[in-house]
This record gives sequence, structure tokens and C-alpha cells, in this order.
Amino acid sequence: MTRFPDDETRPVLILPSRIGWQIYYSDIIFDDPPYLFMQALPDFPGGNKPEAGQDVVWDVFSLIESVKRPGSHQMLTCTCGEASDAGLEEFILVSYPDTGTIAWELDIPGLRPALDETLIGDSEGFVRLVFAREQYEADIRALVHALQQAGRDPVPVTALDSRTHGLKHLLADYPACDSLLVDELEPNTGGGMALERLLELDANEPWPRTPLWPAGTLIEFGFFPNKGGHELMRINGEYSGCRWPSHYFTSWKVIIAFRSWLSYAHRAYVFDPDRKLPFATSLPRTGPITHGTDIDPNDFVLLHASDRQRCHDAGRRFAAMFQASLQEGETAPGVTVRYCENFLHTADDEPLPAGDNADH
Repeated sequence: MTRFPDDETRPVLILPSRIGWQIYYSDIIFDDPPYLFMQALPDFPGGNKPEAGQDVVWDVFSLIESVKRPGSHQMLTCTCGEASDAGLEEFILVSYPDTGTIAWELDIPGLRPALDETLIGDSEGFVRLVFAREQYEADIRALVHALQQAGRDPVPVTALDSRTHGLKHLLADYPACDSLLVDELEPNTGGGMALERLLELDANEPWPRTPLWPAGTLIEFGFFPNKGGHELMRINGEYSGCRWPSHYFTSWKVIIAFRSWLSYAHRAYVFDPDRKLPFATSLPRTGPITHGTDIDPNDFVLLHASDRQRCHDAGRRFAAMFQASLQEGETAPGVTVRYCENFLHTADDEPLPAGDNADH
């Protein structure tokens, strides 16, 4: 374990890591016949030890995706599938520093319910976990095999934890029942067919690695006017298929740079009506913003006119940081990233600079 002094761009600690789990049967559903809900409780260095009845579970499908592709993944989630219901507000940033390594960077405030308080205390920042790639993949394959076996085979009632919801009722009212089958995997994502999807997996098939984008791709960041409000990102000139930018981040440094850029502007709808911004009252506008044009509530608006250049400078630093992260290992080599400077309205009025509405 390595600890660092306070520095928001460096991890609070670095830990060598493995993927571990505990299979837990959380609930008995009294249908005809009764059946079980199943979960995989997380067990990894830096995380809370698995405990029956906890809300935080592994999403096995997200774990598999993290083997195939870097970026932001929600491997830790709530039993219901909505991570925020367990107090998990951030994704895990997954990078491939080299061919033999996978690294996670975990936001401490955003993932605190899943982390070991004895290690992180009241720290802010992030934790970095480092995995040997072959072992990482082997651990996840072993988890898939274990869940598949548990999902197919009858579970003896004697093997259930005393905290399994409904166990006392089963023992009292179903004395002849000596085993149960699993009928649901939590989180039950993918249209409510998580167990069926799990059982269909071939845990021995190859999991090929793919970069975030193919070489030659152009990624642009900026405040791009679009129907229904500004877009922040386009890929080869297109908005279609773009997710929120942080879905593509692999490091905390990029998150910090992204937040710094957006700290200069807010969506128009968050401003007090007393600001008297010219909100659109009919159909959302299309095309570029011009001075005096209605502002869509989803447009970004600069907090202060005096921050215009600082905002664009922060955007360029973010784009450069993101470019550097893509060149790391197998993340997305050969991809070009650039920042486009577009005009933004401001919450405090200012005249429109001539020619300030085009991409630069």
C-alpha cells in the first residue's frame, strides 16, 4: 500500500488488488414453489468487507465490460440496479496502463459506501487499485462460473444465511422444503433478465480488448449549439452516439480538468429568473447562437463575462489532458482530441464580440 500527501491529482493511496466476492442469497420469494434472489457481494482491497444485507453489489456484466474496454464502468451498484440508491454517485475509472495491467481510480466521496473507512477515513480525492490483467480476467471468469453454478443448482436450506429475508417463515411453514432454486440475480438489469443473461454466458470464450475509439477518430469538446441545448462533445463531427463525456474518462486527472472547465458555466435553467435571461418559450432553437437569440434552458451560460477566456483556456487544458489519457497503453492510440471555442451568453450582460460565434 502506498500513501501520498494531499494533492488532488494524486491518489490518497495505491493498492495492489484482486476481484473477490461472496455469493449471498438475499430473499426468499414465496411463490409456488418458493425461490431465491442471489447477489455477488464485493470483496476487494480498499473496499468494505462483504456483509449480508448490504446494498452494494457487483454488476457482473459491467465487470466483464471492464475487461474488454477502458473507460467509466459501474461495477459497483445497488441491489436494485440504481447505484445512487446505495449512495454510489460515481463510476469507476478503468485504464489499461500497459498490456499486463488494469487500473481502477475510485472517487472517494462518490463511492464512499463501498470503501473501507479504516483506510480512507474522511479523505477526499481518489483511490487507485492496480490489477495484473491475467489475474483480473481469471477472477471475473471464476465469478461468472460461481454465479452460474449457484443459479443452476438447488441451494440447500441449511446453506442459507440466518439474515436471508423470509428464512424464518420458510422454516416454520414449509418444513418439507429442503432446497430452493435461484430465480433472480441482483441487480436485475437488462430488462429484468439478468439471471437468464448470466446463464447464457460462455465464461471461457475470448473477451477481446477494444480501444475506446479506432485510430483516426476526431474527438472535439466545446459548447456546441444544438437543438434542445448545448452538446459538449462530438465524434467525427457527429453528436449521435455520444454519451456524457465522463463515460469515456479513465483517470482522475481528466475528471479534475473537466470539472474545472465546467466550473465557469452552468445550464441556463439553474439561474434565478431574476437574471432575466432570454429563455426560449416556443420550439427549441436550432443553429448557432447569435446575440439576442433565445437561450434554451439546457444551454450553458457563463457565470461572468470576465471568465470567458479562462473558461476556454480550461477547456483546452481539459482536451490536452484527455488526449494524453487516450495515448496511455491500449486506451485509444491514434485518436485526435481538440477544443473548439464557441460563444456563450453570460449571466451578467456583455456585448457580443465580433466573429465570436464560430469554432476555433
